[in-house]
Amino acid sequence: GLSFVDALAVGLSKKFKGDPTQFADCIILLPTRRATRSLREAFLRGSAGKPLLLPQLIPLGDLDEDERALSGWNDADLLVDGAIPPAISSLRRHLLLTQLVQAFEKKTSSPDKAARLAVALARLLDQVQTERLSFDGLHKLVPEDYAEHWQVTLKFLEILTKEWPTILREHGCLDPADRRNKFLENQAKLWTASPPKGHIFAAGSTGSIPATADLLDVIAGLPNGCVVLPGLDQTLNERDLPVLEPTHPQYGMVQLLTRMNVNIKEVKIWEVPGIEPIKNDRADLIHVALRPASSMDTWRSLQTPSPDTLEPVEYVVCPSPEEETGVIALMMRKLLEEKGKTAALITPDRELARRVASQLLRWGIEIDDSAGLPLSIVPTILFLRLTAALVVNQFKPVDILAACKHPIAACGFAPTKLRDLIRRLELEALRGSHPATGINGLLAVIEDRDNELYSFLERLREASRYFAQISAQGNVNLQKIVQ
Repeated sequence: GLSFVDALAVGLSKKFKGDPTQFADCIILLPTRRATRSLREAFLRGSAGKPLLLPQLIPLGDLDEDERALSGWNDADLLVDGAIPPAISSLRRHLLLTQLVQAFEKKTSSPDKAARLAVALARLLDQVQTERLSFDGLHKLVPEDYAEHWQVTLKFLEILTKEWPTILREHGCLDPADRRNKFLENQAKLWTASPPKGHIFAAGSTGSIPATADLLDVIAGLPNGCVVLPGLDQTLNERDLPVLEPTHPQYGMVQLLTRMNVNIKEVKIWEVPGIEPIKNDRADLIHVALRPASSMDTWRSLQTPSPDTLEPVEYVVCPSPEEETGVIALMMRKLLEEKGKTAALITPDRELARRVASQLLRWGIEIDDSAGLPLSIVPTILFLRLTAALVVNQFKPVDILAACKHPIAACGFAPTKLRDLIRRLELEALRGSHPATGINGLLAVIEDRDNELYSFLERLREASRYFAQISAQGNVNLQKIVQ
C-alpha cells in the first residue's frame, strides 16, 4: 500500500543514517531503467531537494548500455571485453531470419510475410533461451504418425535448430537473451567466489527470468546482500502456494522464494519510518479477492467491508470513449493543480492513453508516456507513408498536396520554394476539371515545358520511378504500408 521507491529510499536513508560514505559503497539493482529514474527522484523528494551522494543504481533488465557498469561491480576479476561475445542487434537478426524464411519457402513468400514469420521465430528464440531450454525435444512433442502438419513445422523450425547457430558463429555473436543469461551467470559466480565489501540490494525484481533468480539467490546469501520483494502477500497459507497459477501476481515471487528455500512467513517487513501505510482493511480486501480458486471458501467468513475501505476509489461509468477521455483528463488536471501532487494513468488501452495525452496537451500539460509513440505516427514515418500513398494512388491531386505540404518535404528545393511551387500547382493544374491519372496527366495540363512547374513534376516522376516499379511488380505490398 505504499510507493515502492519512496519506501525503499526512506528505508535505505534510515539504515545508513544519512552517511554519504556508506551510500557511495552501496549497489542497488532494479528491474528497469525507469525504476532507476523513479528511485533517483524518490531520494530527491526525501532530501527535500538537497544534493545527495546516491548509491550505484543499475537496471537488471537493460544490460546493453550498462554492461561496463555491471562488469565493474567487483574491483578484481572483472569481466574483460571479449570474454562473452557481443549480442547480435535486433535489426540484423530480423533481417537474417527473414532471409532464411525466404530461402526455406524458395522465395514464394512475400517479403512482408517472411518478415512477420522472422519476428515470430525471434520471439520463440528469446522465450526458449530465457527459460534456459533447448530445441532438442522438438521431435518428441507429437508422435510422427498422428500429425503430418507438425512435421512441416519441424522442418521449418530447422531454421533455428540447424541454420541459426551456424550464422551466429559466423558473425561471432550471441542472441540477446543468451548473452544476458551468460552475463548474469558470470556475475553470480564472481560474487559467490569473491563477495563485494559494500552493501548490495536487489529491489523490485521478482526473478521471473531464471538467470536473474539465480543472481538474486546469490545476493540474498551474501553477508551484506538483501533482496526486497515488491508487494509480497504473506497472508497466503501453505494450501494456497502450490496451486498458484503463472498468471497470479504472487506466482513469480513464490517461485523465487522456493528457489531460495525460504518460507513466505520468514520474509521480514521492510522498515519505513515516517510513512503511514494505507488502511489495513483495504489491503485485507485485496488479499482475499486475489485468493486462488481453491481457497474461495474464505469468502464465506469475510465480513462486510466498511464504507470507507475503498475511499477515495471512484467508479465512473462513461457511455462513450470521448466521455471516458474527458473524465480521466479532467481528473488528472484537477489533481495536478494541487501543489506537489502527481498523477499517473495506468491502462492497457494504448488508444485511450493517446487520447488522454492529446486532451491534456490542449491545456498545456505534457505527460511522459512510458510506452512511447507508435512508429506509424512518428513524423518521418508519416511522410514515408504519404509518399507510398502517392505512388499507390498514381499521383492523385490530394496525395500530391498531402505529401508535398508535409513539414519535412523538400523535393530537392528549399522548403519555402517547394511551398510556393505547390501553391502554384494547385492553382494552375489541380483546380477545375480532374487531370488524367498519373504524372503524365498533370504534365498534360501544363502545356509550357519551360514552366517551372513542368520541371518540378518531371523531377517528382524521376524521384519516384524506382518506387513505382516496385509497386507495379508486386514485390512489396505498398497498399498495406499505406494502411
